[in-house]
Amino acid sequence: MTWRDAYFEQAWSDFNVYLDLNAGNAALCHKLHYLQMTTEKLAKGFQCPASGAPHPRTHFVFVDFLRRLRKSPIYYCRRLGFNSKRAFSSHIENLMPASDLIEKLAPSGAIFDKVNPEYPWVDKLGNIICPASYGFPEFKKRELSMIQSLLVDLFHLEGYQLRPRA
Repeated sequence: MTWRDAYFEQAWSDFNVYLDLNAGNAALCHKLHYLQMTTEKLAKGFQCPASGAPHPRTHFVFVDFLRRLRKSPIYYCRRLGFNSKRAFSSHIENLMPASDLIEKLAPSGAIFDKVNPEYPWVDKLGNIICPASYGFPEFKKRELSMIQSLLVDLFHLEGYQLRPRA
């Protein structure tokens, strides 16, 4: 197995957990946690050479990947079902704000003042916030759905197919 294959396989596993959580009544923090992990590993898979070394250790790769995707419309545009490079570029651009928020969900070190789906934090008023009880109002359902659709399409390019959920 190559590093690229390993990133894709783990991203696929994370994505399926995300889909299972999304289909149930799980707290939004758990859904966002798995969505963040999926986007990170999928982006690393696409950016890792087929027989190369592992991607550098960082959580912040998804937005950069989308920027590269947008700059390669000839390769991705038709493969992802878009009729024009302009429509493709516009679609990716529309996903950037939510993608940036998802990428920034990754906890960094012992910082306790940053909204994240994994660890409690302190807000600007000094209140301790638990992710499980936080509503994550910065995320809109429509934007998350659009990102989910893009992920499905990207996985499809690598041969991964969704199975019907019970």
